[in-house]
Amino acid sequence: MKKNHFPNLKKLKLLVTIVDRSKATFYVDFLEQYQINMQMICYGHGTADSDMLHLLGLANNEKAVILSVVKEEVLEELLLTLNEKFDKVKNGKGIAFVIPFKSVIGVATYQFLVNEKLS
Repeated sequence: MKKNHFPNLKKLKLLVTIVDRSKATFYVDFLEQYQINMQMICYGHGTADSDMLHLLGLANNEKAVILSVVKEEVLEELLLTLNEKFDKVKNGKGIAFVIPFKSVIGVATYQFLVNEKLS
């Protein structure tokens, strides 16, 4: 049986959040409350026409894609709260989904991403 040298390892996920470009900073600040050390914003342009945007209740097609590395243990609470923000923030509609991480190279990189030291 292989001995686990790092018993306190936490699983990581990549959270992808797509929101109106004007709300990107708001959502990045919100996500930081969950001890997320690594986030990246990519700006994009949606392809939906104005009729489709109106039907979906979206303000425009200028989008921000926020990539955040999140600890799995906070993910459920984060997604529930994020869904509430999508409903309550004016022009704050968005979509979020999660992609699993399979590996991270380097102890220091992992420690940075989980925001703690390994024992």
